[in-house]
Amino acid sequence: GVTQPVLNLTTSFSKAINVTHADSEGQEITLFGQKFTIAAATSGTDLVLLKAATKVSLDTTAPSQDVTIAGKKYTIELISASDTAATIKVTNEAGASEQKEISEAASKKISGVTIAVNTADETNLNLSASIIAGAEKITIQNNTAVAYGEDDTTIDGTNAIFDNGPTSANTIRINVAAKDS
Repeated sequence: GVTQPVLNLTTSFSKAINVTHADSEGQEITLFGQKFTIAAATSGTDLVLLKAATKVSLDTTAPSQDVTIAGKKYTIELISASDTAATIKVTNEAGASEQKEISEAASKKISGVTIAVNTADETNLNLSASIIAGAEKITIQNNTAVAYGEDDTTIDGTNAIFDNGPTSANTIRINVAAKDS
């Protein structure tokens, strides 16, 4: 943990919020002056956020959608879906594309975009998926360094503190320590 922070970022809520609740998933939240979207991967221990995110609903009748994320254009396409996962294809402005299968409540980086699958479904040959596409994934876990990206790279010198954990948060504080004295 950070013993003597040089900087302390604190967000306080007017009433305790449960960021793990199903109604919180996909909701926009402003923390420290930046807009994030709460990802379905949020749990009782981790608050998972996507920066510069866009919600996208895809199905068999409308399998693709063009989106702009952090100033760049992408085409997001539903390739296949089951009741537990979706295969998503992302094509960037240069025309390069990549596709990956992503389980519900998980995320992966595809063509430079983090794609989080909230729900996937396959019913009577109709495929559907509700996803969030974002520029960067941020994971905030109590009493742990803040992590970013799909590989959960830690931000040195940071330590996050939820006053009551993600299920009943009144404040979220991030302490930042100097690299050395």
